Amino acid sequence: MSDRVRRILLLLAVATALADSSVVTLALPDILRQFNVQIGEVARVLTSYNAILALGAIPAAYLARRRPRQVLTTGIVVFGLASAVCGLAGNFDLLLGARCIQAVGGALLITAALELLSITDGEAPAARSWAAAGVAGAAIGPAVGGALTQLAGWEWIFLLQAPVALAALFALRGRTVHPAFRPRGFARHPHLPALSALTLLSAALTAALFLLVLLLVEGWRLEPLAAAVIVSVMPAAAFAAPRLGLRGPVAEAGVGSLLVAGGLLALGLLPGASPWWTVPPQILIGLGLGLAVTALTHAALAGRSPQAIHGGWTIAARHLGVVLGLIVLVPIFQADLDHERNQALQAGTAIVLDANVSPSVKIGVARDVVAVVDAADRRIPDINKAFAHRKMTPALEAVRSGLLDELDRAATHAFSRSFLAAAALALLSLIVVLVGRREIEL
Repeated sequence: MSDRVRRILLLLAVATALADSSVVTLALPDILRQFNVQIGEVARVLTSYNAILALGAIPAAYLARRRPRQVLTTGIVVFGLASAVCGLAGNFDLLLGARCIQAVGGALLITAALELLSITDGEAPAARSWAAAGVAGAAIGPAVGGALTQLAGWEWIFLLQAPVALAALFALRGRTVHPAFRPRGFARHPHLPALSALTLLSAALTAALFLLVLLLVEGWRLEPLAAAVIVSVMPAAAFAAPRLGLRGPVAEAGVGSLLVAGGLLALGLLPGASPWWTVPPQILIGLGLGLAVTALTHAALAGRSPQAIHGGWTIAARHLGVVLGLIVLVPIFQADLDHERNQALQAGTAIVLDANVSPSVKIGVARDVVAVVDAADRRIPDINKAFAHRKMTPALEAVRSGLLDELDRAATHAFSRSFLAAAALALLSLIVVLVGRREIEL
């Protein structure tokens, strides 16, 4: 097997493990309905993976520093087997447990791959390719997950990860890797500003990679495949970001953070419930992701410590940011969803009362709508269920359309403050970049 093929297999495994923090986002509505859990609970499918990855990345890096081959082998096997268990999970608790184990394998895999690539390719080329794989995985994840969810079922997101990860074992066949000499001791990490900015920016991007998906699928009732096409705008823009021609990590990180903030601000001020309104903001966010995450990752990887150590800190910062974003944004969203749902229910009552149908039909429709809303608990209700068993007349169709319009308006408003809060996190990242620009430029 050529060195090029070995490198591709390793980087594909890294991209798969890092994509796992976002690849499941378009599957969350299906998981939510299958296991009958609330939005706050289903968010733990993301939070558990990212929290364990953040906590395990640095210890995994120190292990990978000494025995990269053994740690990489263990990480690949653990990640691959846990992915299979996720896909076969019959209940929500088993899915969460497997996600935690999957994150442990991911931490071992990602950091050991960087150390191994640094030994064989050199530190600078390894850092560039490793960072690019991470950005690609995070950006492409939601679109790939959405396509798989509709075409095959959410379980196949995990079932296909297993062979992709395990294929990286072939990259280790027939070669012995000896760690290069590394100075002993725990060297001070020199890029706290880059890590802090990366954490805040990752928290902000959670809104684009998680809340936007919920808005499209749950709020506006798009099919996962259609939503996957819509959110594919972000990775396309991220890959185009280098063409902007910016030079220097401070310029790239600063402009990137500003673009992310602008895109999230636009999502928070959407004029209507059309997925096409989200395309221009996604372009801004994708460009910002491609610029800022790449620049901050490169800055965080620079220094005198072994690459695996820098990589561990970088992964910890990124995924701590995802957890921070979920902790901050989901409660805001849920509180606003409760408020907007009540407002929509009041407006919907007026629509039913004004409808040109008989009083008995009005009472029946109102009863069914209330039952659907109550059954949804703290989720976005599917009003179509209230009309599924009725013979639709033009008057009833007008009632249904009016209720759906109110629901679209409520869903759009329910996400608004969360997007604005995420924009504030991106601006905080910009401030950190500007304050620490001298250190980031080193």
